[in-house]
Amino acid sequence: MKRLLGLCREKQYSPGRHQSNDALLLDQIAHRLRERAFAVDLMTLGEANGARSGVAMVLSMCQGRQALEHLAQWERDGVAIINSPRAALNTHRDRLPALMIEASLPFPQTNLVRTKGDPDLRELDLESGIWLKRGDVHASVTADVQWIDSRDRLEAGLTDFSRRGIELAALQAHCAGDEIKFYGVAGGAFFYWFYSGDARKHPFDSARLEKLANDAAAAAGLDIFGGDVIVSPAGELTLIDLNDWPSFAPCRERAAYVIADFITKRVHAS
Repeated sequence: MKRLLGLCREKQYSPGRHQSNDALLLDQIAHRLRERAFAVDLMTLGEANGARSGVAMVLSMCQGRQALEHLAQWERDGVAIINSPRAALNTHRDRLPALMIEASLPFPQTNLVRTKGDPDLRELDLESGIWLKRGDVHASVTADVQWIDSRDRLEAGLTDFSRRGIELAALQAHCAGDEIKFYGVAGGAFFYWFYSGDARKHPFDSARLEKLANDAAAAAGLDIFGGDVIVSPAGELTLIDLNDWPSFAPCRERAAYVIADFITKRVHAS
């Protein structure tokens, strides 16, 4: 019987209902894999250092830089990990904008600044408003993404980030339109999307949305992914965020089956 190891998300990146949703997804995937005659152990990274020997694959929801750099060493030692820790690091905002631009994918102008110091504001339209986002992992709490329309608000937001131990911030141009959230599995195995918040439901090509999401995931190296896209009134699509191992909360049961199938095929192919 082949053994798999599932690593839970760190609590600081999975607060409140997110922790429950993340745990439910991992539990359901583990259940489906056990039905396929795998032995699956779920634990935190701190508990797993002595448990990695002999595992056929690691399913990692870890998100923080320290954990991912630790897992990158596991990968260099020959451990198969989904998602690759290198791919998970590619979703951090200090890497993602450049990757998307290099892949010729639509992504808003994003400036990275230190939370301590005086940022260069010459290219920023503060009067019309921009988004201040933490410069590492994607948002875990509401304060991780803030609307900024003045220098005072920007300074307050950067001070808040600095106080919370966030050293780098992303200043992202605003894209007007409907926000769409999506979830996917590599190779077209699964794709699900829905409108976020109050949407005007501008018409757009859903096949183009799926292609944009899959192209972005491929550029980052992700197998299990999610993210956010803005649909303009003219139907143009702009990616604004890409996430590794989202919770798939609106489609969890169906996604768990597909992810278990995907992992099964990957293990048998290795």
